[in-house]
Amino acid sequence: MSTKGVSYEMSLNLGTNFLALVLNILLGLVVVPFYIAKIGVDGYGIIALATSFSSYLSIITIAIDAAVGRNFTLAMRKDDHASSNAIYSSSIISATLLIVAILPLIGWFLYKIDSIISYRGYAVGEMRWVFIAIITSFVLTFIRGLFLVPAFASNKIYIQRIIAILEIVVRTALIFLLLNTSAKLSLIGVSFFLASLVSFAAALIWIIRKFPFLKLRMASFDKKIVRYVASMSFWLVINQIGTLLFINIDIILLNHYYGATATGEFSTVAQWHTLLRSFAGVFVAIFTPVVYKYYADKDFSNLLKFSKYSVVAMGLVLAIPIGIIVAYSDVILRLWVGEKFTHFYPLMILLTGHLIFNLSVLPILSINSVYNKVKVPGLTSFFCGILNLVLGILVIKYFNWGIYSVAIVSAVLLTVKNLIFSPTYAARILEQKPWFYYPSILRGCGLFVWVLLLSWGCRKFMLPGSWGGLMVSAIIIGIGSVPFAWFVSLNKDQRSLIGKLIRRQI
Repeated sequence: MSTKGVSYEMSLNLGTNFLALVLNILLGLVVVPFYIAKIGVDGYGIIALATSFSSYLSIITIAIDAAVGRNFTLAMRKDDHASSNAIYSSSIISATLLIVAILPLIGWFLYKIDSIISYRGYAVGEMRWVFIAIITSFVLTFIRGLFLVPAFASNKIYIQRIIAILEIVVRTALIFLLLNTSAKLSLIGVSFFLASLVSFAAALIWIIRKFPFLKLRMASFDKKIVRYVASMSFWLVINQIGTLLFINIDIILLNHYYGATATGEFSTVAQWHTLLRSFAGVFVAIFTPVVYKYYADKDFSNLLKFSKYSVVAMGLVLAIPIGIIVAYSDVILRLWVGEKFTHFYPLMILLTGHLIFNLSVLPILSINSVYNKVKVPGLTSFFCGILNLVLGILVIKYFNWGIYSVAIVSAVLLTVKNLIFSPTYAARILEQKPWFYYPSILRGCGLFVWVLLLSWGCRKFMLPGSWGGLMVSAIIIGIGSVPFAWFVSLNKDQRSLIGKLIRRQI
């Protein structure tokens, strides 16, 4: 199924993705308590809101990245430099024009910010600057992504990750340096902006050196390409609206109905939900280019096998961390942010437990994009997201569930969508039976249950009182899960494939 080139590229991509992930986890564990110590829970809630609003801008950017990535990959695989240049220039120029077009909307939001969000303890000018800097940082990251589309098309995801790591390191270093100098909220915005600027410059230098035939020219701008990309992007935008109404609407509703403190508390606990999504993103990032490659090469047999294998792999690598986080949620919160957050452990279980289902299906979502079958998934995601918003408001108003309200609604609806619609629709595109992906999904779920049982047993013998003790428990559970994963979760063909990949690396 795999060629040596594909497995080598996947190894590089996997390694750099894991490095980025480890940095995100380690720095997240350190930065969040640092935020709370320096600017308080309310201040951290404002930062979480600013990044959340930036995420809503991504409903456009993610859709454009996906559409451009698909078409640029197909052109690159054919060595069609003329088409590659046209797609490259057209996408960057049109994206820049789009950003200019939405500037008045962003300006209105920033002008009215004090009446839109709930805050306390900070001057409106300082808060406005934070939002300006973080939104600008996001825009730079978006344009950087378009410049780096050739890295995606050539399956050099490790380049994207190295540049992302540079941004993470620079931003974190600046945050610690500046906040230790003065605990001002605005300095966090400065850190975000400068880090994005540095990574943007690094991306430009790399693309100029490695792809000299790619030139950003107005003469290469092609309206037909823009219309084609826009037609695909439209439904991807609709899909992203739905996705963000699942993921990011929670803290906005909490801020509106419960205030800044509740927003900060929820955002703190939700950091582990975000880390798990980042962990899953490591594998999505290395699986997706391979799917595009098989499609571009018309190797549909390997595409089918690989898509099924990727769901199994995703479930297995997620089962252990999700199981441990769920089983030790109270311990993690106590060690991480203190005893005052320990009573939020049911919220942590609620935010992370369902991800064993909802993240396992992520690899097959690329099937929709590569086959350009994005209309139905877009509409489904959009209407489910709207339902999530409506039900979230109703539950907050009529039930006394506090910050658990939106988490419960989101978990239930997202699980229903991803367990019923996502796998069956992808199977339909591939002309397979509706239950084609369910055995692969269940393999990861079986390991998740096994990890929970092992964790329960370990807690009976030893309840960790330090990070070292928790690490020892996690290692014991991980080692105890390997035989189950190898002999129960994987079938013979999958064990053979993994064995070949391991021997090839040795």
